[in-house]
Amino acid sequence: MIHFFQTIQGWFSYQYLYEHIVNSCNDTDSYHFVEIGSWKGRSSSYMAVEIHNSKKNIKFDCIDTWRGSEEHYDPTNAVYEPELLKNPDYLYNVFLKNTEPVKHIINPIRCESVKASELYDKESLDFILVDAAHDYDNVLLDLQYWYPKLRPGGIIAGDDLPWEGVTRAVSEFFQNDYLTTDNIVWIKQK
Repeated sequence: MIHFFQTIQGWFSYQYLYEHIVNSCNDTDSYHFVEIGSWKGRSSSYMAVEIHNSKKNIKFDCIDTWRGSEEHYDPTNAVYEPELLKNPDYLYNVFLKNTEPVKHIINPIRCESVKASELYDKESLDFILVDAAHDYDNVLLDLQYWYPKLRPGGIIAGDDLPWEGVTRAVSEFFQNDYLTTDNIVWIKQK
């Protein structure tokens, strides 16, 4: 399957990470990946195509409220989404439409991040991508609730290190013991 993520509005600059994670899986075991914060499906579709093309046994859950953030409700903001004022299902429907070609790979879970973490057993996940809220309190909560769900040897990662809240939460939680790529993406192996 050819990648189509470029046709989907959104932000996504860590293709190499998703490729590496899929390539690091062997052909015989089963794996479980979670993406927290999927917006309109740009990164989700990329991962799903990678999984599809690999033919590996990888379950892929995409978790989001699909309600947007306060900046999406502000008409003076560049990322204003006026449709959200009329239709609370707007973003979710856009995500489903955008990811239609890979719906057989993606399991969308419409839920707040911390609540969604309760759906998973301790040390049951192989890869977690954290890209939901970007403020200190929410990123720290995501790390506190999701890191225990990662199996030993698994990878947790996220982007948006230029956001002060993200950098502060990740640095504090991992006591500065994590890798960065291009000063945007952070990566930690358990």
